[in-house]
Amino acid sequence: MMRGEVGRAAAEIGKGVCVASVCTLAAVLVFALCIKLFSLGASVIMPVNQLIKMLSIFLGCFICLRPGRAFIKGAVCGVAVILATYFLFAIVAGEISFGWKNVLDWLFGAAVGAISGFICSAVKGKS
Repeated sequence: MMRGEVGRAAAEIGKGVCVASVCTLAAVLVFALCIKLFSLGASVIMPVNQLIKMLSIFLGCFICLRPGRAFIKGAVCGVAVILATYFLFAIVAGEISFGWKNVLDWLFGAAVGAISGFICSAVKGKS
């Protein structure tokens, strides 16, 4: 990649992270309202949060990434989204904790992002 290409890729990834983070925050707020209104059990929270992250990463990649190394850009975008949302929610909660769950979340984000980038590249056409 040349310098201009790296800058464009970084801009695409940054935009994707912003879109996915905003979508994640909005979806989590709506989900919290649903939990409050319908008294959903605690066992539902983790799978729905993972689904929200997955759909948000896909949306961010699909809207913002262009074909051309979209697989790699998607993986980077997925990890960056997981990191960004982790720190946003840690700030809200007032505590930061680190463990194996975080590493698994990063791997999950990378996998979802890479798959999203691949789908994005296939749908939008290769360059």
